[in-house]
Amino acid sequence: MNIGEAIRLADKLKPNQYPHTMKIKWLSNLDGQIFSEVIASHEDGAIERFEGYNDDTPQSTELLVGYPYDEDIYSFFLQAAIDRENGETGKYNQNITMYNNSFLAYQNWYNRTHLPKAAGARFRF
Repeated sequence: MNIGEAIRLADKLKPNQYPHTMKIKWLSNLDGQIFSEVIASHEDGAIERFEGYNDDTPQSTELLVGYPYDEDIYSFFLQAAIDRENGETGKYNQNITMYNNSFLAYQNWYNRTHLPKAAGARFRF
């Protein structure tokens, strides 16, 4: 899933007044979190660094999470962000719970299928 697809899906599921630039920032923050908490802690991560997204980033840029986890993670996250900004607490709670469940499923899969980085030598006194 790329940036443009994620934004179009969220806009279709939850029509809103927020500009693409704000949604790109939200996606950048999310992928930054995914990179630092999941990908960077493993040896065989697909990327070494994550620079984030901005207004100049092409809409065709692929997001970090791939199929089959991408659609749920990005759509629920964007919907939750929209609900948060709108002050719709009940809807926010529902969407952020769905996002958290999707994120945990992805994180568990990633941890099962990728080697963690070596922690280094430890001394015990």
